[in-house]
Amino acid sequence: MKIKFPVFFGVLALLPCLAASGAVAPPPQPLHLVGDHWTPYDPPADFPEGSQVHIIVKGDTLWDLARTYLGDPYLWPQLWERNPYIRDSHWIYPGDPLVIDLAVVEPEPIIEEIPEEVIVPPPESEETAGGLPFPLASSAEIYCFGRLIQDESIFSFSINSAERIQFQDHYSEADVVYIDGGAEQGIKAGDRFFILHRHNKVRHPISNSPLGHVYPYVGQLKILCAKENSSIAEITFACDPISLGDVLLPFRPIPVPLVIAPDPTDRCDDPNGKPTGYVIHNKDFLSMTAAGQVLMVDLGEAEGLYPGQFATIFRDNPVEGMPRLIVGEIGILTVEETYSTAIITRGWSPIIVGDRVELK
Repeated sequence: MKIKFPVFFGVLALLPCLAASGAVAPPPQPLHLVGDHWTPYDPPADFPEGSQVHIIVKGDTLWDLARTYLGDPYLWPQLWERNPYIRDSHWIYPGDPLVIDLAVVEPEPIIEEIPEEVIVPPPESEETAGGLPFPLASSAEIYCFGRLIQDESIFSFSINSAERIQFQDHYSEADVVYIDGGAEQGIKAGDRFFILHRHNKVRHPISNSPLGHVYPYVGQLKILCAKENSSIAEITFACDPISLGDVLLPFRPIPVPLVIAPDPTDRCDDPNGKPTGYVIHNKDFLSMTAAGQVLMVDLGEAEGLYPGQFATIFRDNPVEGMPRLIVGEIGILTVEETYSTAIITRGWSPIIVGDRVELK
C-alpha cells in the first residue's frame, strides 16, 4: 500500500489537509520497497557512529521535527539539507530515516558580494534540474534587510558610547562600543545582538493606515564583558554605518530557505483564489525594484505563510475589463505575524510598492 503525506509546515494548523495538499507538487515516483516500507527515495542504511537518527512515522513533518529537535520550526531547511536523499520536502515517508545530529549552526556574519543578477536560478537551469533544492537567497540578503516594528518597546538596549567617540561619528567591524544594559539586566559576556537603525514610518499603500517603522539591520555585536548596568561590546558584522542610539535585539540565526523553484506564473492564468496582499516596502525605499532585491508584503503567519513559499506579483489593468498584469514573482524569506520579507525571483516589469501579491 502506498503511504504518502505532504509536509505542510505552519499551514497545517490553519488549513484543512485537502485544501493544503493542492498547493504542493505531486508525490515523487515511483515507489519501491525498502526494508518494510515503501518510499520513492534511496535512504541511507549506514550512519556515522554516534548519529542521532529519527525514523519517520505517520504524521511527521519537517516543520514539527525542527520544532522538536532544534527548538524552532523555521529551521526545517537545516533538517532537509542534512538529509539530501529527500528530493521534495513536501513529501516524507514513514519508515525513512532522518538524521538529526545537528544543532542550530549560526552562519558566519560575513558580507557576501551580492551579484547584479538575481541569485535564484530559473527552474530550467542546470542547477535546479531534477528538482534539487537550492538556497533562495544569500545570508547577506537576509541579515542586511530589516524588520517592520509596531511596538518599539521591544528594544531594551541601545549603543550609548564608543571607544573612539572623540574621533568617529559612525562605527563598523572591530570597533568597540558601550551599551546601556549589563549584568543587572541579564546581559553576560558572549551574548550576541543584532544592531538596528530606526528608519521611516511605513503606511499601507491602499488604506494609508500606519504599519510601523522599518528598522534595517545595520550589524551585529558581541558582548566582551558586562558591568552592573552597562556592557562593553565589539562590532562583529556591519551592513551599514553604525551610530550612537542604534538599538539592539538578541541575535538568533535566520536560516536561508532551501527551495525547489516552481513553474513560472503564466500570464494567461486566472486568479487562483489563494490569499492576496500588497507590497508594502522595499529596501532603501526605492521607487521600483528588480530581480534579486528584497521587499516586504502584508501577508504573514495569519495567512499561513512559511519561508520558501512563492507568490505572484500583479497589478490591476488600467484599462477596465482587461486581464490583470503579471509583473513578477517572489520567494518568501522570513515570516512574522503580520508581514513577511521576500526576494524577487522573476521580474517582467518594475515591481513597486502597492503591487498585488497572490500566493502560488
